[in-house]
Amino acid sequence: MKKILVGSLLAVGSLFAFPGMAGGSMHGGSTALVGKPLPGLKDDTVLAKVNGKPIRVKDINAYLQGITGDNRIRLQDLPAQHVKQFVKQYIELMEIYNSKAKKITNTPQYKAAAMKLAVGIWQRNEFQNIKVSDKEAKEFYEKNKDLFKTTPKVKVRHILVKNEKEAEKLINELKGLKGKALENKFAELAKKYSQGPSKIQGGELGWIDPNQMVPPFAKAVESMKPGEITLKPVKTRFGYHVILVEAKNDKNYIPFNAVKAKIVEYLKAKKLEKKLQKIKKSYKVEYTIPKSK
Repeated sequence: MKKILVGSLLAVGSLFAFPGMAGGSMHGGSTALVGKPLPGLKDDTVLAKVNGKPIRVKDINAYLQGITGDNRIRLQDLPAQHVKQFVKQYIELMEIYNSKAKKITNTPQYKAAAMKLAVGIWQRNEFQNIKVSDKEAKEFYEKNKDLFKTTPKVKVRHILVKNEKEAEKLINELKGLKGKALENKFAELAKKYSQGPSKIQGGELGWIDPNQMVPPFAKAVESMKPGEITLKPVKTRFGYHVILVEAKNDKNYIPFNAVKAKIVEYLKAKKLEKKLQKIKKSYKVEYTIPKSK
């Protein structure tokens, strides 16, 4: 499926590295923050004072949302043991900005970077606010089901023996049988003669991916129909096989619930793309770039 990159996260220097950002998420993954929140925090709760100016929870929330790109982040929900670290990071960033970095905000480079950042944050916010219903996601799944098709599966039994003559003898005993009679006789012979570990289950291998079979075995199975046995022994490095194909599933699909989240992300991105295209069509551009000689 086509993927559309929406916005970008504001990367901060190592001095302001956010716990849980590298290689993970604050909401999941092996690097997620774990622990109980600090009780009693409200947006206006004062967490520190810098030269008499109060630093409130809402200031830290805005900072965290900015560096993570996630508007759901709230200090009220994060582990108590990290609160002071977040506040300290914010104060350090603010003080360096006020004492050293603020003067570059009037430069063309800063204004260009700020414009790009603003567009990125707008796109991210738009993306997060776009709604995709379960019905829309399900309809997309049904209309594009081939996108979620997996490798065909085959249900097989086999009898593994050491020599070709023994395999041919077993095939002759099975010839002419069909349906349940064939399955029952095959299972009986597998339990008696097969040297493979599946003999206990009457040679049953269950539903398997042809890509997991050794090539000669897979090639034989490919040309067989459900209810058929191999009329000639199939030789592999393990020995000689007599194979029964019980069923084939050529239309095996990943379940909707397993791909729903990805479908929702894709549909949200498509809706945002339409909005961006509408904006682009709303302005008229006349290029006056000189032609190269």
